[in-house]
Amino acid sequence: MKLVRLATSETVPLEDGFLWSDEFSWKAIEQNQGYAMDGTLHIQEGKKKSGRPITLQPADTGMGWIKLRHLRTVLEWSELQDEVFKLQFEQPHDNRQFTVKFNHQDGALEANPVKGIPAVSLDDYYNVTLRFTELNDGD
Repeated sequence: MKLVRLATSETVPLEDGFLWSDEFSWKAIEQNQGYAMDGTLHIQEGKKKSGRPITLQPADTGMGWIKLRHLRTVLEWSELQDEVFKLQFEQPHDNRQFTVKFNHQDGALEANPVKGIPAVSLDDYYNVTLRFTELNDGD
């Protein structure tokens, strides 16, 4: 998996040990139901055009790691306003790509050192949770 900053084509590799925890909880159809005065059910519905959450969490503490050097880049990118990224899965069974922004409303990034102590090297690993919002081409 990798994250690509579209403005510059810079890429950060992400381990394949992330679980897309809210992949199947997204409801693409928004629906309102109400009753008229005579008791008739009225249903209004529409398909959402964007806004799907993509939360990448470690499947367990032994997965979903990222080196401190890459984590610092991702943190820097998350602090850029109006930046758009491509999240690209790179597994034999899954090569989907998504245009995303960091989801600051729900906490764009969380990170903890794997060893539970401060890093001593840029190659030390962190467990990371990343939160994105999928965009469509018009967003």
